[in-house]
Amino acid sequence: MRPRRKTLALIGAVGTLAATGPLVAAHASGASIAPRFTAAMELHNYGGGEPSIALDPSNSKNVYVTAPQGIPTGANAAFGGSTTSGVGFWASHDGGKSFPIALNLGSAFGGGDSDVEVGSDGTVYVADLEAAGAAICTSTDHGRSFTSGNAAKMADDCKNVTTNQQGPENDRQWLNVDHAQAGTVYLTYHDFAGGFPIMERSDDHGATFTPCGSILNPQSQAGQQYSPSNGTLVAKPAIDPNGRMYVEVTEPPLESPPVGATLNSLFIAEADHGCPNGTVFSNHTIYTDPGADLGKIFNSVTVDKAGNVYVIAAGKTKAGQTTTNVWMFVSHDHGVHWTAPIRVNTPNLRANVMPAVVGGLRGNEVAVGWFGTTNSGDPNYTKNQWRYYVATSFDAGKHFNQTTVTPAPIHYGDICTVGLFCNFLPTENGNRNLADFDELAVDPHTGELIVAFPGDPYNRPDLPHGHNDFSSSAFIVRQVGGKPLR
Repeated sequence: MRPRRKTLALIGAVGTLAATGPLVAAHASGASIAPRFTAAMELHNYGGGEPSIALDPSNSKNVYVTAPQGIPTGANAAFGGSTTSGVGFWASHDGGKSFPIALNLGSAFGGGDSDVEVGSDGTVYVADLEAAGAAICTSTDHGRSFTSGNAAKMADDCKNVTTNQQGPENDRQWLNVDHAQAGTVYLTYHDFAGGFPIMERSDDHGATFTPCGSILNPQSQAGQQYSPSNGTLVAKPAIDPNGRMYVEVTEPPLESPPVGATLNSLFIAEADHGCPNGTVFSNHTIYTDPGADLGKIFNSVTVDKAGNVYVIAAGKTKAGQTTTNVWMFVSHDHGVHWTAPIRVNTPNLRANVMPAVVGGLRGNEVAVGWFGTTNSGDPNYTKNQWRYYVATSFDAGKHFNQTTVTPAPIHYGDICTVGLFCNFLPTENGNRNLADFDELAVDPHTGELIVAFPGDPYNRPDLPHGHNDFSSSAFIVRQVGGKPLR
């Protein structure tokens, strides 16, 4: 829900194509190619900041969404949000057309962050951040009921009292499943004390987890410069069709202050066979520049069916840029070498934040989602009006087909991008209604997109606030036209 960005060091040369200047992708104009979507559907009953989404790989009619509700229970209410703790969970069994199931899962002490994944056998996994750890909830009946580990009766359907606590001293947890290995679940996070990225592995459907390796290679540039007084911004990992694991890590320079650091360097950590015990990831530089600012907010990594790797970041790639753009970086050799940054958004969008990315069912196919505004190049401008956009590419980012998903503004005002430091830095306003990210998913059978993003269009400057007691809601759109990613 919120990055606890301290700082992490990176100095040295970039041994990739990222040393060259930014690239500008061409934008196609073919209406038959650009994706078209349903009207945005609001998910009710619970708050919807930074929603996560997952599709059942064996039956894509089963769609699941989660959103954190605030940690501890009173913290979210103090900022005008819900008094509900834990995780809001929604389930659809008709491909996202309706979500008749809406549950409150997780711990009475949770709600800080959430994530959802679905195994190859249809098991649904939900993680709820408690800070002291992450509560892991599982469902074997397509989201109708949940248990907490092996203590189902004590867990009260994984609500209020949860017994399956994983990842001690946990922040911004992500879940991944390896569809080639039934029952294998990965939990990735960074610790509060030092901001060190950690991955744990379960081979019993999330009942128990053990540390499986080191994301930061101590012999690498990133590993050598790591300091416990600094920290990292860690994206949700991606697993390619051959089981390779990719973890994107964003870091500021070594000399950064502990508060308000500028994130100017992107790394990828790669392991060839997932994360068995003792794995040391290979670390490669994606991009670095002294004037870059690439943390607006959580970055994202994905792979397409052919194994090409894509990383998305929002911000500025060099000093002096007056707009905040979405940038794509592409690797065709498993993360070793990367393209120069490719601007995704059209130039009329002056500020662009919270990027998400998903790879397609064929090589060189990718989709990107984000919030954009034409009003100002500064996300902190309080008169911005934000819409949600999606762009697809079928040539690995050389050309994009951009669509305005929400014709009317989905958010008014600033979007603060420094997590818990919002309201504490003089350069930042404090609107965190949307929290820190959104997510795209691709139907594994049709290649069509389904997108989950937060919004609060009811909080308009010309109307009294207080549409409900949530800071924002989760919205869903489904692709109904244009070229799918297949």
